[in-house]
Amino acid sequence: MDDNLFTPTSAQVSESESLEYIFEMLMSGRFFIEIAKVQAVRGEAPNLVVDVLPLLSRTDRSGAMIANSTLYELPVFRLQRGNSAIVMNPVVGDIGLIGVCDRDTSLIRANLKESVPGSKRKHSKSDAIYFGGILNQIPTQFIEFADGAINITSPNPVNITCTKASVTAPDGVEMTTPLLKVSGSIQAGGNITDNSGTQSASLKTLRDNYDAHKHPVPGVQTGGSTVTSNTTDKPV
Repeated sequence: MDDNLFTPTSAQVSESESLEYIFEMLMSGRFFIEIAKVQAVRGEAPNLVVDVLPLLSRTDRSGAMIANSTLYELPVFRLQRGNSAIVMNPVVGDIGLIGVCDRDTSLIRANLKESVPGSKRKHSKSDAIYFGGILNQIPTQFIEFADGAINITSPNPVNITCTKASVTAPDGVEMTTPLLKVSGSIQAGGNITDNSGTQSASLKTLRDNYDAHKHPVPGVQTGGSTVTSNTTDKPV
């Protein structure tokens, strides 16, 4: 690194400028938070890592840009407690924040327990963590916590796998779909009404009318003759 990169124009003019120069020299090479773009994604949690390219470059004394180098195998933040998590792995091209730990975290990553620093380096980008999630494109599938509603939107299938699903909805449940398939039996504590747009009778009403209906059968004959009954007296 060019030591003159941070040299004040008049470093020796005053004590304050000299102190500023010393402070800037002490902080040079120390990193904290940066914006980066994902270059590659590898592995699965807890070994999910990304390669990222920091997007804010430095300049030399002439103002020319000093190109950044790719940072390799940074661990990825995931919102998780115990064995419950929101799984949303980054993809190549994502832009997000990286936070730089103040000490070497390599032994913690290897042992997953309290460890000493792996080296004497401090505030090195090698010890960064990718947090993700800024300056990206408008999503097409998302969970939105809006005012007065939670909206789940996806152009793809939504799959729910669990041992049992319970829905409590005092104001009702509405489904808009051309076809609803159920592989098992259906038990309803209340009435079921089909073709509700053209008739209002429930299946129970239809069943009760069928069980209780009667109609005259004229022209009864003996032997193997058959007759046709009249229309039921309990149409629905």
